[in-house]
Amino acid sequence: MMASKVLRAVLITASLSMQAVADTDTKACESRDDSQACASNTSVRPALSRGQMFVQLNHGVQLAKKKGDDLVNMSEGQSACNLDVQRRRRNSAMCSCRRRTGASNLQSGYMCRGQEITSCGSNCPIGWPETSGQPMVAEGAWCQIRSPNSSWHLKTCPEASGSSVTVKVLTYNLFWWNLFGQRKGNDESAGRLIADTSGPEQYDIMAFQECDDGDRILSDAKHQGLQGDYETIDGGHAIALAFRKSRFELLDHGSEEVGEDSRAQYYGRRSAQWARLRHRDGVVMFFVNHHGPLRVSEDGGCTGSSVALNIMQVIAGNAHPGDRIVLVGDFNAEPWSSRIGELDKRLHRVFSGTRMGGVDHVYSNCNDSVVTRKNLGTGGSDHDALSVTFNF
Repeated sequence: MMASKVLRAVLITASLSMQAVADTDTKACESRDDSQACASNTSVRPALSRGQMFVQLNHGVQLAKKKGDDLVNMSEGQSACNLDVQRRRRNSAMCSCRRRTGASNLQSGYMCRGQEITSCGSNCPIGWPETSGQPMVAEGAWCQIRSPNSSWHLKTCPEASGSSVTVKVLTYNLFWWNLFGQRKGNDESAGRLIADTSGPEQYDIMAFQECDDGDRILSDAKHQGLQGDYETIDGGHAIALAFRKSRFELLDHGSEEVGEDSRAQYYGRRSAQWARLRHRDGVVMFFVNHHGPLRVSEDGGCTGSSVALNIMQVIAGNAHPGDRIVLVGDFNAEPWSSRIGELDKRLHRVFSGTRMGGVDHVYSNCNDSVVTRKNLGTGGSDHDALSVTFNF
């Protein structure tokens, strides 16, 4: 059965390879305003010689052979990924990388770079666990995903090696349309909050939600006294993060859509932005910033537990063993919601805000590394700004 598919692929690909030459000539002909020359394609290019046909056929065979080898390997369980890959496409059984994060059911030793499956040897992400036979969450929606076994989690903190590293993080929904749109920044009130609470150690990583301009909020904070040189990363969907360049090297970053607002209060899709950062003392952090879908705490479809699972798949597909994981944001989900309940199974929730029922949260794989937790107030926003300091 598989051999016949491979042979058919060889013949089809070889045929297409030869046809591509004719198609190219036709397009070239049609691009010229010469109806007489285009009357017959054979009048533009003579038929291929036997030798030319052999070259084209051989080229097609080589391309198809590679595809055929991949098909055979898949049938023998030697593929780089599991055929039951969860992706944001209609056919969830296809074997491929997800559109941006590369998170998928990959065999050990492989990873995704963009849409390509590549070998990563011993330097691979954690990887999404095998989910065959597990229940599908949000089935039929673009955000559908199979839930891992209930025992799967990322709650284990890597063992420390070398000197300890202190990292201070901030998460802050800036209420942009109101605070900056209507109130024109309110005399830099949000920037003042950041500067006043940064302390002598200063913030290492800051995450912003409802943020139309990361450089603007940093400019306000620096004008109010924030020290240090920061690099901002725009995550799309009005989220951004900033990290202190003197302390961290950016290894990689990305953003992935993980949820979508309910039709009852619709603004669009929601994403998880991530950055992999190496501290100057060697510790690697995997930092995630998220702004969750509305309505607040709503369940089902692309607003419920599928959001949490998609976030976890982003983490598993890009964080490496040994990384210190920190997930922060305005989740638009209260502690009792299905989203937070699902995340609580997979990571330690180390701190939550109080505004709007407590929808701002901080998660980590290193619960015992938390040194301080602070609710900083609103600074003119309608959300709590939260700060957590870790000692890794």
